[in-house]
Amino acid sequence: MEQQPRRDQDFHADAGGGYVPGSDAPPPPPPLRRRRMSPLRIFFIAFVAVCALVGVIVLLAWLIYRPSNIQVSVDAATLSRLVVVNSTASPTALSFNLTAGLIITNPNRRVAVYYHLLRAEGIYRGQRFDRIALPISFQPANCADVVRAVLTGTSAGDGGGDQTPGAFYPVDLWLDGVVRYRYGGLMTTSPSTLSVKCPLLLQLMVASGLVECTVNL
Repeated sequence: MEQQPRRDQDFHADAGGGYVPGSDAPPPPPPLRRRRMSPLRIFFIAFVAVCALVGVIVLLAWLIYRPSNIQVSVDAATLSRLVVVNSTASPTALSFNLTAGLIITNPNRRVAVYYHLLRAEGIYRGQRFDRIALPISFQPANCADVVRAVLTGTSAGDGGGDQTPGAFYPVDLWLDGVVRYRYGGLMTTSPSTLSVKCPLLLQLMVASGLVECTVNL
């Protein structure tokens, strides 16, 4: 028996690839609509991009300049007077006169240094004496300055003492302050605390030799 063609369910895809009802092909997905970003999200992305750019610039500046710590040494120090006054009623007092020539060097070839509140003080057997400000505030690149520090004072009493001829006195000269580095004309770093220790072993009225100091920054 001859089979009749099905006329009511016979569907075909058109030549343009469109969907014809009754075919096995699924309908095409609806076109995607791009969502607009909110102003807050745009601001956040811009902020992150700016922070990343600044970080890259700082890193490149550090790699190019690579600042080294300043260097400090004592050219010569003279102790002309040191009297320790012992008393049971009051703490030990000192009478002293210390003069030291300091060489402060900025070894960087491209970096300048700003000094803020750079001070010097002496310590003898754990006891501090005098504290003075040093006359230096700025150093250009690759520069060394000689600074004179004079620590003087008189104790309340005047008697007793360790002023023994030929004796050696362990006196520490400390420097403290705040420094900032300037990278050419690009930028200046945030303040950093500077601490310098110069261990001296002095005789009365005898100038010391060159002493290298320890710099912590």
